[in-house]
Amino acid sequence: MYQKSFFRALVIALALPGSQSAVLPRGSSKSWAGSNEYFLHALPASDQQTYVETLAGWGVKVLRLWVTNVSSGCLKGSTDVLSIPPLESTVGTYDTTVLDALDATLSLLHDNGIKAIISPHNANSLTGSAGCDAYCEKYGDAPTVYSSADAKQDYDNRLNAILEYTSPSFGKQWKDLDDVILAFDLQNEPLIEQTDLLTGNDPDDWLCGRAGALKSSLGSSGIQVATGGIGGSDYCCDHEFNLLQKALDCDAIDILSVHGYMGKASDWAYFITGDQSVLTQANAANKLVMVEEWGVSTDDQDNFDTQVKVFNDAGIPWLYWQVVPGLDASQEGAPSDCGYDTFEIGLNSSKGDVKSAVAAANAATANQSWVGLPGLQR
Repeated sequence: MYQKSFFRALVIALALPGSQSAVLPRGSSKSWAGSNEYFLHALPASDQQTYVETLAGWGVKVLRLWVTNVSSGCLKGSTDVLSIPPLESTVGTYDTTVLDALDATLSLLHDNGIKAIISPHNANSLTGSAGCDAYCEKYGDAPTVYSSADAKQDYDNRLNAILEYTSPSFGKQWKDLDDVILAFDLQNEPLIEQTDLLTGNDPDDWLCGRAGALKSSLGSSGIQVATGGIGGSDYCCDHEFNLLQKALDCDAIDILSVHGYMGKASDWAYFITGDQSVLTQANAANKLVMVEEWGVSTDDQDNFDTQVKVFNDAGIPWLYWQVVPGLDASQEGAPSDCGYDTFEIGLNSSKGDVKSAVAAANAATANQSWVGLPGLQR
């Protein structure tokens, strides 16, 4: 998501032809749950500690972090956000301030038994919905970023710079931190708004190419490669692309990330266990699948508690967009003009019982086996 609350979309997966039995049998492990928190690394250490310790106490297993710049001020209920510069103000020139900040956050997560998913770049910064970053400035438009050989090489260099960053907290490169990092996304919502590339099934092989580059850099690491929500929650003409065929067929992709914002639990049920089941498709492709980003607005027909029950009943892991450290906009005393997108849930908010939902996820038998992934063997 990230600065694009105007996208309210269905999650409609592209079904594989025929039906096949699941190849990752249910019953091998428990499910899990967590949250996105793209600006956690920009909060003061004390705010981060309170937040992480609270979620760990609820049983949260995973938080999704972002290699992104953040402006100081008030953001989604947090009034003391610190300024973090981008990794690349110029393509190919790396300022590791953001990696230093994220590394301290990773150390805190590790101390509290929480794993991280790291999104290395935000595709919305190519389209204008989250500004225009160094790649946008250099290549002019998103289609060029996804098709140009030079742009692909620049992006692979960015991935390498992130994976080969040496952690001050752990004394190892990030690519070797499989004790705290569960997965790297290819990007946050790759190919978003690129309808021609999506309907053309990624003709320039950006997805699998970047997945292969990640796999090559990771080597023997246990860290997984996740898609990051292909096409995002933006959609056109009743199509949605989180499970694009190229991703299903790509050996270098381990986890398919589903992003979506539904108003009704029945819509989620249709795409989780119904006629367009992402679980059926992922199991047939021998890949894991998670709901990596989903949110409930205050005006949705079904509330958080009703929608999350679909995931827990199905045994599919989920990460909410987003449980925030500060007050959400529905809470009394919430700061005005603080970058709200209506989907936030504060730690002590009555908007949804996140603590109970996490407990239900941890108790649920997973539809797929997550055994063997460090930190998730349960």
